[in-house]
Amino acid sequence: MSLPLRAPRRWAAALVLAALLAAGCSSEPGPPTIRVGLVCGGVGLAALTIDSGALPGGLQAQKVCFDSGSDAVQALVGGSIDAFVGAGEHVIDNRAKGLDVKGYAVISEAPPYSLVSTAGSGVHTVGDLAGKSVAVTAPGSLSDTELQKATAEANVPYSGLRVVGAGTGATMQAAIEKGGAAAGMVSDPLLTTMLQSGAFTLTWKPDFRYIALAVIAKPDWVNDNKPAMQAFLQALRATQDRANADVSSVLTAAKQQAPTLDPATLRTVVAATMAQAPPKLTIDEGPYQDTTQVLTQVGQVQPAKIPSFTDSFDFSLLRTS
Repeated sequence: MSLPLRAPRRWAAALVLAALLAAGCSSEPGPPTIRVGLVCGGVGLAALTIDSGALPGGLQAQKVCFDSGSDAVQALVGGSIDAFVGAGEHVIDNRAKGLDVKGYAVISEAPPYSLVSTAGSGVHTVGDLAGKSVAVTAPGSLSDTELQKATAEANVPYSGLRVVGAGTGATMQAAIEKGGAAAGMVSDPLLTTMLQSGAFTLTWKPDFRYIALAVIAKPDWVNDNKPAMQAFLQALRATQDRANADVSSVLTAAKQQAPTLDPATLRTVVAATMAQAPPKLTIDEGPYQDTTQVLTQVGQVQPAKIPSFTDSFDFSLLRTS
């Protein structure tokens, strides 16, 4: 009477074996992938690298655009992106709040935003902005931090300004041009084209060292996805080396980010972008201290809560790439 049960048992065993084999196959690693958050609208090393398509080791990289760094950080913490290319202040700020994020490369040591106003508006200095509306990309973003630094330097109370978020690109230009803001924080390539037009004037330009762009990620994700992060960092370094040897080699990719720029202006913007990146995309503690001094000066971080440089940045994957 037990014979009829043998066939079902054999079938059950076969199904279990098939499931185990399928599970074994599905656990094999595929090409590394990484979703990279960017504040799009400018020419940057990360976007140049992704748009060039020459990514190593089969890396699949996806650009995810945001209007501001603060929005991108929320996405990073929430897990909808894997890495974010944004200001070093986001590392310092979030670590001070107990959130575990780190910087794994520095791709710009120059604050990118300058304050621009319309020609003939009567706004010539930051002091002329007291009580007026001033546009930043978004509150809590690097452009906002720069504005706070500019007002601190000019002894103008930041609280006396009407700060509005205007995004980037055309929306920022429109806010300034149409009178929605007396001045606005603008970065390249829009900065160059607005000033070249003669319709706008430069009100303030940063002249301090700052970790303006870093590759930021959560250590837990990096530990679980080292091939993807290392391949991405390797690609950034390769683009840096290629552009420094021959800037024309990356102009085709740069054209995707700034299609309306004439070739000469595009070359100028790309060359300036490359000059802002530190050698091998690593820094020592000096620029970190400069950055934290700015953040404490504008009251964004309390000195007692500033994390150490070694807690905030980890260049080990770059050094082995």
